[in-house]
Amino acid sequence: MRKPLISGSRKGIRVLALPLVAAAVVLTGCGSGGADKAAKSDAAQAKPGDADNEAKDTPARVTVDPADGTQGVLPGKPVIVTADSGTLTSVRVVDAQNRAIEGTIGADGRTWTSSTRTVPGAAYTVTATTKGKKGAENSATTKFGTLKADTVNKVTLRPANGGTFGVGQPVSVMFDYAVKDKAEVERNLKVTTTPNVEGSWGWTKDISGKDRVDWRPREFWPSGTKVTLNANLGGVASGPGTYFARDYESTFTVGTNRVVEVDVPKKRLTIMEDGVAVKTIKVSAGSSEFPTRGGTHVILNKNAKETLDSTTVGLGDSYNLPDVPWVVHFTSSGTFFHSAAWNTANIGVANTSHGCVGMTVPDAEWFFNRVEVGDPVVVKGSTNTETTEPGNGFGNWQMSYDQWKAKSALAG
Repeated sequence: MRKPLISGSRKGIRVLALPLVAAAVVLTGCGSGGADKAAKSDAAQAKPGDADNEAKDTPARVTVDPADGTQGVLPGKPVIVTADSGTLTSVRVVDAQNRAIEGTIGADGRTWTSSTRTVPGAAYTVTATTKGKKGAENSATTKFGTLKADTVNKVTLRPANGGTFGVGQPVSVMFDYAVKDKAEVERNLKVTTTPNVEGSWGWTKDISGKDRVDWRPREFWPSGTKVTLNANLGGVASGPGTYFARDYESTFTVGTNRVVEVDVPKKRLTIMEDGVAVKTIKVSAGSSEFPTRGGTHVILNKNAKETLDSTTVGLGDSYNLPDVPWVVHFTSSGTFFHSAAWNTANIGVANTSHGCVGMTVPDAEWFFNRVEVGDPVVVKGSTNTETTEPGNGFGNWQMSYDQWKAKSALAG
């Protein structure tokens, strides 16, 4: 028996009972005899359940993976949002700082899948909007949290973002903590160049002992090249319990095609720009006991004034020279260009240094102001047969391109 509609107050209740025949009239509505026949005809052809579907557009039910309220989700796990009917019109996944996870809706219109990763120790909110077959809209909101990393790995990029660097400058990523899955990390590193330049990643140990991966071109960069690194590492595991918490980006421009050539036996260096000798400078290179490292290196940094202390480069107390002007580094282990006022008599005459390349103060100042970080340094004719490791500064150019490519975790 149909329950009566009830209205009233706490003081009294008034009951209004509607006749069943009146209710039936309300449900069928007003119409002529012809309309009534058409309705009967439609009803005769209708399938079970059609009346409900025609009367209303049932909102789509949304399913989110990870499920609402889930905690400890592995960072980087894809977020998938699915509508059981109709289509998804929008999906937004954001963390507590309103940083969005990107994603796309599939061709069926009913599934959204994330294309960027969640990061460790974050709380995410998922908001999805759907539209039914007849246009009815619905929205759903869920929340989940990711596992907090035991250790967050960070990186040091060289060059730092922005600036102009020489044609020998590699793209370098150094890691605070060891990287176990080097292939997975490398897959998430991308170098884009304009114009297109062939090159490869190669893994090495920095002289500091940290893991490092560098990208060098097959040959020196063409002058004017624009280089961009996208390190899409947020949410990537670099070891058990160790994750990256963010992405990184760096952009730089390649400057003048400049190469520094050091001829050790002739005690001269020549600055070449676009294949033309700009200046030749008299020098005193490493002695027979401490010969200058041979091969191709890269200028690492410049200091207008620096103390040269033998204890910092493993030579005991051989020397301590405070405030030496115009110092230019080309290995991390302590091989420099610098002014050598104390050795003027030997400059251009004899190689007497502890491995560095000394010159007069005026020549050193000119050299300092001319060269840039990233310029290649090619040392010829040295008796030093030691090959500089790639992690000692940027010794990447000490090996052939094929040898360098073999150091990629994705090689083969």
